[in-house]
Amino acid sequence: MNDHENVTGIILAGGKSRRMGADKGLVLLGGKPMVQYAIESLGLFCDRILISSNNPEYIRFGLEVIADSVADAGPMAGITSCLKQSTTERNLVLSCDMPLLQPVVLKTLLDNVYENTFVVPVDAEGRSEPLCAFYKRSSLAILEDLISAGSFRMTDLFLRAPVKYLSPGDYPVKYNSQWFANINSAEDLTNAGNIEDQE
Repeated sequence: MNDHENVTGIILAGGKSRRMGADKGLVLLGGKPMVQYAIESLGLFCDRILISSNNPEYIRFGLEVIADSVADAGPMAGITSCLKQSTTERNLVLSCDMPLLQPVVLKTLLDNVYENTFVVPVDAEGRSEPLCAFYKRSSLAILEDLISAGSFRMTDLFLRAPVKYLSPGDYPVKYNSQWFANINSAEDLTNAGNIEDQE
């Protein structure tokens, strides 16, 4: 059993959503805003959840909304701003556009922390998923260094501290590539709805 009080959830809802044409986290899927899926998943493991967004509309979810402290630095800025507000060393970061994610992924992240600063899923093609990952608050200094250097690539972050990459075979259930499906467009939204109907 994980100690919820020692884990903070961070939802990244700060994307500009150019392909969707609207704020992705507020777009409805299955009758509820996509950000709600992230809130429900993280709520199983975290007592405190922060939403990274510059859009004040997210206040309606009753959670703390943290604006980026640095402009135009992508997800790295959102994670940095929220880690500054976190009071726990253990943090789960989740993008709002992964509504098909299953809780087993977050549990497996926490189960593999050990001495690692980061725990990051890797898909069947070897691509990392830095926006659904575990971050120790002590990584804040690394994030700030990279931002100061103008380096906003998330993969650079994982070269600077111990990281555990979760392969598809590391989960206690059969791996499903749909867990990490990003919903970035109206077409993606329709496809995700079809997948939900099949489950």
